[in-house]
Parts: sequence; structure tokens; C-alpha cells
Amino acid sequence: MIKQLKVIWQVKVIRFMSVGAINTATDITLLNIFALAFHIPTLIANLMSASISISMSYFLNHHIVFRSIDKHSWTKFAHFFILTGFGILAIQTLVIYSITHLLAHHLIAVSQFELAMGLRSLSVRAFTLNIAKLLAVVVAMIWNFCMYHFIIFRNKKDLQVGAV
Repeated sequence: MIKQLKVIWQVKVIRFMSVGAINTATDITLLNIFALAFHIPTLIANLMSASISISMSYFLNHHIVFRSIDKHSWTKFAHFFILTGFGILAIQTLVIYSITHLLAHHLIAVSQFELAMGLRSLSVRAFTLNIAKLLAVVVAMIWNFCMYHFIIFRNKKDLQVGAV
């Protein structure tokens, strides 16, 4: 069993999804704290939670996912932050805005769905916010993996092999 887990852990996409799950949990937790506990407007709360998560994500992706042997640098971090920032701050914000705006016109249906799912303790805003965030995360994860794999943490050996 442990041997099988070690084999599975060698797959870059598995490591990426694992690190992504940790980053997503952090991002969503912070988003909920900022938006629901501190009453910060949703889009600003998302920008704050995403910025913190991006910083954490850089180090986890550098060491765990892509196992980069390159040293940390402000330049690489800036590139990572810009690409991830676009994925999280722009793409996620657009998806969150679109979904929350769409669901705002269907509050009765959302409320009935919540009741059917046994989620009576969640407010409609909290439910809508988290559904929108989860959909936004999926879209941004696809963008992020492609950007990390092909740009930020590309393996120089792979580039040389591809040239042959």
C-alpha cells in the first residue's frame, strides 16, 4: 500500500492537485472569514484571500509539485504571482462575479436547493459564495497548471530533449 502511494505521488498532476487542495482550503477559509465574519465586500475579500494563497502556493509548487532545483528569486516569484494572479484574481473574480450575479436572480431556487441538500445552517449568500468560489477554482487550476508547467517551473532538460 505504501509503495503504491509512493508511485502515485510521483505523478506531477497528483502532487499539483494535492497542493491545490491545500491552497484552495486556505483560500476558501480566508474568503469566508473576510467576507462573512469581517463583512468585507466579496470581491475585495477574494482579492485578499487569493493574494495570501498565491504566496503560499509559490513555495509549495516550487518544492513539492515541480521539485524545482532552481533557487528562489524575486523574479521567479513575480512571474509566478503575475500568472497565478491572473488565474486567481482575474479569472476567479470574473467567474465569482458571474455565478453570484446569475444566482442572485434565482434566490428562491438556491434556497430550495440548500434545504434539499440539508444545508439549513448556511445563509444563501454563504452558499452562493462558496459554490461560485469552487467553480472559479476549477477554472483557475487548469490555467495555473499550464502556466506553471510550461512557463514558471519548466524543466530545462525537457527543453533540450524536445530540441533533439
